[in-house]
Amino acid sequence: MRFAVTSQEMKICDRNTAEYFGIGTAVLMERASLAIADEIIKWKERRGASRKYSVLVLSGVGNNGGDGICAGRILFQQDFNVVNCVIGDMTKCSDLMLRQLNIAGNYGIPSDTFSNIRDNKRPGDFDIIIDAMFGIGLSRPLTGDSLEAVSFIAACKKERENDLLVLSVDIPSGINADTGQILGDAVKADMTVTFNFAKLGHLFYPGCEYSGNVVIRDVGITVAGFLDKTPGFIWYDGEPAALLPERKKDGNKGTNGKVLIVAGSKDISGACILAASAALRAGAGMVRIFTASENAEAVKTLLPEALLDVYEDFEPIEDKLRAACKWSTQAVLGPGIGTLGKGRELVITMLRDYDKSLVVDADALNLIAQEPELMELAQNYCTGGKRMILTPHLGEFARLCHKSVGECKENLIKYPAELAKSMHATVICKDARSVVADGNEKKSYINVSGNDGMATAGSGDVLAGVLGALLTEEMTGFEVACAGAYIHGRAGDVAADKLGKYAVAATDIVESISKVLH
Repeated sequence: MRFAVTSQEMKICDRNTAEYFGIGTAVLMERASLAIADEIIKWKERRGASRKYSVLVLSGVGNNGGDGICAGRILFQQDFNVVNCVIGDMTKCSDLMLRQLNIAGNYGIPSDTFSNIRDNKRPGDFDIIIDAMFGIGLSRPLTGDSLEAVSFIAACKKERENDLLVLSVDIPSGINADTGQILGDAVKADMTVTFNFAKLGHLFYPGCEYSGNVVIRDVGITVAGFLDKTPGFIWYDGEPAALLPERKKDGNKGTNGKVLIVAGSKDISGACILAASAALRAGAGMVRIFTASENAEAVKTLLPEALLDVYEDFEPIEDKLRAACKWSTQAVLGPGIGTLGKGRELVITMLRDYDKSLVVDADALNLIAQEPELMELAQNYCTGGKRMILTPHLGEFARLCHKSVGECKENLIKYPAELAKSMHATVICKDARSVVADGNEKKSYINVSGNDGMATAGSGDVLAGVLGALLTEEMTGFEVACAGAYIHGRAGDVAADKLGKYAVAATDIVESISKVLH
């Protein structure tokens, strides 16, 4: 796991590195600029070009601009043609920015005004544009020359396409570093070089799209710079299997987890099959499906590995369900059970009587959101070592929070932690970038795996099944949720690579789990 930071957290870390540990800001700027220049030189080398490349450095008046000017000077010394252009009020230049401009002038690097570049240069005149106009501190919409500069960069890119490299320093100008939102307009970079830690704006949409390939370079700013207050978010992009405990070589189907899947209804058969299939693919030793009798033939045909308990719509289900609960070591509740008919009876029985850890999904979440009695049972569920993972998509999440979807989307860095605390549980708020929070954890997790091809019916049922399989005693609820979300997303990525995003179905995600965990 790696830290992802807010702009304020990064500023504090920078300041502590300079003032507490004594590494000067000028030293850090030189290191950052060397990293930027190195990435540009490697890009040129990959192209096998021998001619001299032309670089336009668009710099603001702060230290981010200083990084750009400094990187341009290093490239100039490596035989690139470089033109510097400062956008903003020169009287407001930071001391380091002025120092870098003076150094560049001493080396004879030419400067130009943006108006002259905009009016007299052709978009094809540059091979590389370094966007160093604004760093991570931007909080207001772009205006004036900075806004026009974004349009100019876009025009250059339209003409040159892949022959032009647009590289942003730290974060694309116009992207909010804390939310990923666009502030009026924003540079769409091919590559963003940032330093030591990803920023939240690199991970959340649309900032992640505008950032292009995010390269995190070490310039000597370490976790020690946070002193006693580490960042509030983590993320992961490594191997999925590394998130899981080692499987016991002397284990058996009983010791690898007996997962009860309480899912499906007389009108919906697919949800229980998808959840159960995913649980088996994710390592469950045994799976038992508790569903409406109408689904029996489909389950027997499509998933012969699963045990099966069925109920009739007219009969009481408590005794049957309790027997299935006693057999299990963990359970999944909710996919496709419906909010009418037997749905409420299933939910109240599980929340009231189940004595093991539980994944709660889909219709079970909607029932909890609309009934105070069920909400109270859910809030009091995690006692005696029991864990509960809630998996709402944004609409279900909004209903649980009693807020609008729009408000919840704008507050993804805050609301999941608040809900997790109030529910005394783990929450996965499912969105293009899912956020995992836990009532007992100080950090939240941002999931960066997955793709828009996974926005398909049954994808959430697959996630619920994966979580059910992982919900053993060897991992905390938070660890299970982080690993499950990541594995699910990676399986979706494998499916999309094979089939294309338009063609991905939930069954393809299930089938790809084995490739992710091989």
